[in-house]
Amino acid sequence: MELLSIELNQNENHEIINNIKIITNIDESDINIELSSVSEDDIKLRYFTKDKINKKEYLEKIIGKITKLLIEYTKHESINYLKESYFYFDEEEFGSIIEAIEEEIDNDIKIQLIIKNKFKEVLEKSNTINLDGFIKFRLKFIKLYVAQVVEKCIDSYLMKKEYLDFISIIRLISESDEKEYDIVNILYNNNKLQVYDNNMKKLNYITNVEIAQELDKRIVNYDESVINILLNISPKKIILHISKIDKDDKMSQSTIEVIKRIFEGKYEVCNGCQYCDI
Repeated sequence: MELLSIELNQNENHEIINNIKIITNIDESDINIELSSVSEDDIKLRYFTKDKINKKEYLEKIIGKITKLLIEYTKHESINYLKESYFYFDEEEFGSIIEAIEEEIDNDIKIQLIIKNKFKEVLEKSNTINLDGFIKFRLKFIKLYVAQVVEKCIDSYLMKKEYLDFISIIRLISESDEKEYDIVNILYNNNKLQVYDNNMKKLNYITNVEIAQELDKRIVNYDESVINILLNISPKKIILHISKIDKDDKMSQSTIEVIKRIFEGKYEVCNGCQYCDI
């Protein structure tokens, strides 16, 4: 019994042909696959089974593979759009943005469901589908989607780059300042991060508004007071007692990441002590 027949033109979409192994390698012994040439350029891929009982289950597996193939096609189109529209990035920048694009598309459940449902709609009318025509007419929205994904990833990359550049400047300023404290401790106490000196005396400083405003443009949620205390006193060493930090406390998590970036090489994470148990 034939489950599905896919028609492809070898010259239409090279990325589809290059990744054809995705839809020809199916981990199911009861599904037989036949690949044949219809003409010089056209090929046909047919899926068969003798097991009529599990027909629906087998079709779901095949459609899942086809969806994966079309997601790879979408990523390829996104990378092409990036290189054609934003050619001024260097190789390293392209690499970072491409990585972000691929991750964004891989994690986008919505686009996967849309493609899968579009394919199922066509399959309800016929079990023979021309994949090139399906892409051309049923996936027209991919062009708009690709542009949105690329622009989103570029914006995210530029914001991150600007943020990291600013962190580097702040780090240099911090390193050039005279050190008032050899060691400070960061404790997660009463559901917030607090700063203590080497004698476990709590430290409080007036907020440095200028630095806070600059950081605020680059990171949405962080504890301004903790960062400014550390920037004001420029400690030689920071001990992070954060083993019991609440994973849902996004502000504290972000603050720790900022501390690690600014004071890279000057902090250590405590593995457990009497203060960690407070």
